[in-house]
Amino acid sequence: MVKLNPNLKERRMGFLFMFIFFLIGLFYLFYDGWLYEWVEYGYSGANQHWDLIIFGDMNYEIINGEYVYHTTHNLMHFLYLCYWTGAVNYLYLITGNKWLKQGSIATMAFAMMAFFSTINPLEASNIFSTDVFKFHSYYLQIVFDINHICGIIMGFYIFNSSIKEEEEINFKMITPFILGTWVIYLITKVVMTPWPFWAPGNELGYYDTNQINNIPFQLYGFEYLLLAVPLLYLINFLVRFLTQKIKNPKLKAIVPYAIFASFTLIFVSIDFIVLQNIPYQAFLGN
Repeated sequence: MVKLNPNLKERRMGFLFMFIFFLIGLFYLFYDGWLYEWVEYGYSGANQHWDLIIFGDMNYEIINGEYVYHTTHNLMHFLYLCYWTGAVNYLYLITGNKWLKQGSIATMAFAMMAFFSTINPLEASNIFSTDVFKFHSYYLQIVFDINHICGIIMGFYIFNSSIKEEEEINFKMITPFILGTWVIYLITKVVMTPWPFWAPGNELGYYDTNQINNIPFQLYGFEYLLLAVPLLYLINFLVRFLTQKIKNPKLKAIVPYAIFASFTLIFVSIDFIVLQNIPYQAFLGN
């Protein structure tokens, strides 16, 4: 029997965010189309439509080393890490489970760093382009923005709650959630790329502005385990270390976000975060 959070305010918040994420999930599953295509063709693009095809609506080939897309779908949006880390947040709010609370804190970097790095969803380092406003008027990008903002709000609330209750990051409890993000990464590789996904030409078999999968090297799916997982532990170590040193609760509350913003700026400046960019000619349906 699942226990509900005795805190009625948090429980109501959790159900509200769960409903929002349910709607987001429906959009991700059934709306085809990518930002790259929309920028050139608008909503008249061949893939800018709703359909009920989830698994069989991805058709592309490699011609002269370039990916050419006949049809696209957004199953990879549904497998988006920020979507599932958001689920950990609202499930904690609904149940009050301490493990879920630790998992929420451990993974709250995803929503904030994704939000910062997709201010310009086509070029992370160029946030002062006037095209930014145009890109965020696209239906799908608006849904991603809602996903990120909801994750940031929930993460901020949950982290503040842990400060008030004098709870520290527990590395034993956060480990299943950090490793769980690796499992989602592997699932996206298995589901969205030709098998074997590590073969030359298959490593980046799907693209998505918001699913940053351009890790600097490929190693049979273990590249995430070797690079992203230690980074998540480092971020959580810094959050725990600095919050222990700071006495002011208000300053403690902004520590994680200062760390997330700093890491994002560093990664963007050294081209560690590279958003995919597909030329409009790649979409043959238009």
